[in-house]
Amino acid sequence: MSKFGMQMPASRKRSASPDVFTALAVIATVFLAVGLMVIYTNGAKVGKGGEPWSLQEAGNIQLPKPAER
Repeated sequence: MSKFGMQMPASRKRSASPDVFTALAVIATVFLAVGLMVIYTNGAKVGKGGEPWSLQEAGNIQLPKPAER
């Protein structure tokens, strides 16, 4: 087949460039990081004592007072 200038499909060398799946994985990771940051900041706003990981007590929920304009 090389007489006619044709190449076998398996002999093609692939480049090491990122493909569409790599780009989608990077975009998903960025969105996941942004989502975690949003959840952390909002959890700190409503968490007990301003801590995002602390739980409020049932029947005794305390939220910070809104800032005055």
